Amino acid sequence: MQDTQIDPESRDYSFSQIEDDPRLKRTTKEFFITIITYAIYTFFMILNLYTFGKVPPAQYKYILGLPQWIFNLVCLLIGMVATVELITTFVYKDMEIS
Repeated sequence: MQDTQIDPESRDYSFSQIEDDPRLKRTTKEFFITIITYAIYTFFMILNLYTFGKVPPAQYKYILGLPQWIFNLVCLLIGMVATVELITTFVYKDMEIS
């Protein structure tokens, strides 16, 4: 491998001259973990609305004074907050920018 400097003002270099940054692999992994977490949360929210929200209001079940579908949304929200807290605590890694 050549030790040539890349001129930032020029486009005259090949991609093989660019050094791989190990932080990029880690941030890509964290990005996909975040997207998958939110996709799962969205799936459960929509599933809840289409299953429990379809019931006519006269047939609602009430839990703690709330219709069941709203109670489920509150539980999903609390679960999502806990999940995000766990992910940020145990999965994400603090890295130097420079």
